[in-house]
Amino acid sequence: MAMFGRFLDSWVVDRVMFEYVNQGGCNCCGFTHGGMDMQDFMAMCSDVETDDGKKEVRSIWPPAMINEVWQDRVKFRRLLKDTMPKYRELNEKFGPDFVQWWLGLTPKERRRCFMMPKQEVNVQFNTTFDFKTAYQVVLCSVLEQVAQFEATGYVADGATECEIYLEEHLKLERGAWTVSPEYYETDEGCDNFLGMCLQLGGDHLLPKRPNELRKEAARAKAAVEDDVDDLGAGAADQKNVDDEEEEEGEGADTDAPQAGKGTQSFQSDRRLVRMIMFRYFADMAWARFKRFHATAAEQQPQPDKQPEAASKPSAPANDKEP
Repeated sequence: MAMFGRFLDSWVVDRVMFEYVNQGGCNCCGFTHGGMDMQDFMAMCSDVETDDGKKEVRSIWPPAMINEVWQDRVKFRRLLKDTMPKYRELNEKFGPDFVQWWLGLTPKERRRCFMMPKQEVNVQFNTTFDFKTAYQVVLCSVLEQVAQFEATGYVADGATECEIYLEEHLKLERGAWTVSPEYYETDEGCDNFLGMCLQLGGDHLLPKRPNELRKEAARAKAAVEDDVDDLGAGAADQKNVDDEEEEEGEGADTDAPQAGKGTQSFQSDRRLVRMIMFRYFADMAWARFKRFHATAAEQQPQPDKQPEAASKPSAPANDKEP
């Protein structure tokens, strides 16, 4: 597991700390920071899991910095929630037609919907969402995590089957975010794409993860972080996942390993970043569908005008007979 290390959550913590404290922004995109408060903001994020909230309290970041991060986390969620009705209305109005259209496309035609320029994500963070705080440094680091997610050894950030399927097939290739061929060539891929389209307009922005998924993710996180000698926070917490009850720690009230107790989690941030990318893909697909739908409507015959046009030549003929 020597390859695991650089893109772990502890790496994000250290990188953001360095960028924020020493330089006041992110070198790769020029993001800057401001200032604000955390506990109330955290309570407003219903998707944040209890264990992750406890880790935030023990963060090594300066109070002003972590407060700014949580302020923008709330802002991010609210802005995304405000646009959820758009996807809900599209699904309600065109859902069956959209499914039929998508399944009727060739893999090559579907593939055209899965291409998002790498810098487009940063552009959206800096314009559409207008994050001017330390959270933008977090997002820059999380983007690298998502691009190298397989190398982290983490699993199951998502809560639903279609979300995890996207997580497993999303990749950065030739300067653009895209998906593996299985995502648009196979029936399973199409089913998961359509499932994510429904989730965009669902009841919750980020559905809660079932207990089994949380445990699976915790085991993977523990196994990876405990194997890295220089992690600090995770290495001292747990020597062996299977012997978790014998480890030092307070209040171990679950059979799931409490991985990396001193390391903040960026699982929800990764989910939000992937959602931004999938929204871009879905918007491309819906735009193509609307063009197809409009073209099909224009090409349909107009039966009301046809009988009138056919009856006009007969009138003069009747007038000449007498």
